[in-house]
Amino acid sequence: MTGTTLGILIAVLTTVTAVVAIGPVPLRRLLARWIPSVDPDYFSCRILKLEEDTGSGYSDVLAIQIQGVIRAPRERCDTDLLICLTDVSEGNSGPKPVLCRRPEWSAEGSSANETKIHNGTLPARVSALTDWVTAIEIRTSDLVFPRRGPCLLECVLSVVETETGKPLASARGQVQVDCESRGYEEIRQQRSTKQAAILQLASCVWEWTRSNPEAKTILDQWLSQQSFGAGQSAETLLDSFSGSPEERVDQACDDLLGWAEPADRYIAVELCLTIAAACSDIPKDLLGRLLALAEKLEIPKERFQALSQKYLTGRVGHMEDPRALLGLTEEMTEPEIHQKLTAEYRKWNARVTHPDAAVRAQADQMLNLIAQFRSRCGRHS
Repeated sequence: MTGTTLGILIAVLTTVTAVVAIGPVPLRRLLARWIPSVDPDYFSCRILKLEEDTGSGYSDVLAIQIQGVIRAPRERCDTDLLICLTDVSEGNSGPKPVLCRRPEWSAEGSSANETKIHNGTLPARVSALTDWVTAIEIRTSDLVFPRRGPCLLECVLSVVETETGKPLASARGQVQVDCESRGYEEIRQQRSTKQAAILQLASCVWEWTRSNPEAKTILDQWLSQQSFGAGQSAETLLDSFSGSPEERVDQACDDLLGWAEPADRYIAVELCLTIAAACSDIPKDLLGRLLALAEKLEIPKERFQALSQKYLTGRVGHMEDPRALLGLTEEMTEPEIHQKLTAEYRKWNARVTHPDAAVRAQADQMLNLIAQFRSRCGRHS
């Protein structure tokens, strides 16, 4: 017998002796340190990136798959799959939830980043999935990540007993995903920045009204409807602002132009006009400042004029110079003033028969104002 043959025989005898002495299951667990699939309790999860033909193009899909052994406390054990998604990208302060828009991920009593689906009854106390089995498929467009950009998505999948919720097997898988849309942290930051900017503008208009008490009430009412600053009075929040009103207006307008939708900019101007309308007397410079504010928010003059008419028409008697309501300026020549007044007359005269009583009342007020200015122009001609 050669030395090589003898060495092989000794190795075989040693292995057989180890199996007999240790037992096959403990030995497989020992070998599982280097070869996980030989572990008798081996259970694994992976995420595959696929493409789905939608008819009008292709959509990225994540297939969450499982493989391995599931040990149940009894035969015919009913089970569920509990799936939890998180962003574990390097640089995060910790795992962050990855939300899903699908209805089943919004069940009462569960987090928005996890779902439970029925897995069915296991055929035996020990069930082995020798091939990879798809547990669920999710379109990436249905996921809401914390932030835009690359994300390391982790899925923790657990097989649990339906009756008790006790985990029977659990594993996690990871995949790199690119998020092309804004994440919920960015949306939250946008909402907070937008609301703070609107409040900044409203507070500046309030200061321009010499801190009118009726305007403070309007600010408090607006704050009570917002998630930002809820439960705080206007005075408390105003004390936290620094800088001159002009500096704060510039910063707030920049923030709204950068973060807010056009509709949000109109909401800001309408709130400012509502505060201005609360004044017992509306000075000429206040309307000029409001017009400049609207221009910084890139709101067209004709739209600002329409909003001014909506909120200030009923306050004509308290306005130092109501020309702004008609779109008149000091720089206009007499023919330009006549042309503008004619256009305004036609617009408001068409509304005197409007079915809405409020519109009819506003039309009457505007026509009276137009008549006053026509009379002034006649006296000066």
